[in-house]
Amino acid sequence: MSSNVMRHDFQMISTAEHVPLARRETAKILADWGMSEEVVGTACLIISELVTNVVRHAAVLSPTATVTLAVEEEAALVLAVADAHPFRPKPLSVAHGLGGRGLFLVDALVREVRGRAEVLTETATGGKRIVIRLPLAPVAA
Repeated sequence: MSSNVMRHDFQMISTAEHVPLARRETAKILADWGMSEEVVGTACLIISELVTNVVRHAAVLSPTATVTLAVEEEAALVLAVADAHPFRPKPLSVAHGLGGRGLFLVDALVREVRGRAEVLTETATGGKRIVIRLPLAPVAA
């Protein structure tokens, strides 16, 4: 089991106006933790896409969402977004014309750095938590 070296949780309201706030909070915390601009940029894009999905697809049952940022002892950055909607999304194999780009993009970013993504059940709310683990060490090509 991994242990968190650093952790920051915050709640956001599931409205479009709060997506940039989640992105800014993520950027501030990760910069304060000394993360590189590349890691901060990737993390902000992932958080923006995941929070946008909460707004678009889960807000009806989840008026708020929880964002977690953490660094594990195993040199992994953990990004998680939890909501109270039970639907468990899956990334599409190709981007759709009118939607479906968010998880497609998140999946591509995670694969590019050889990270991991999983969707976990949140038993307390009946919803889910999307957890992304990105390695902090450079990945060999």
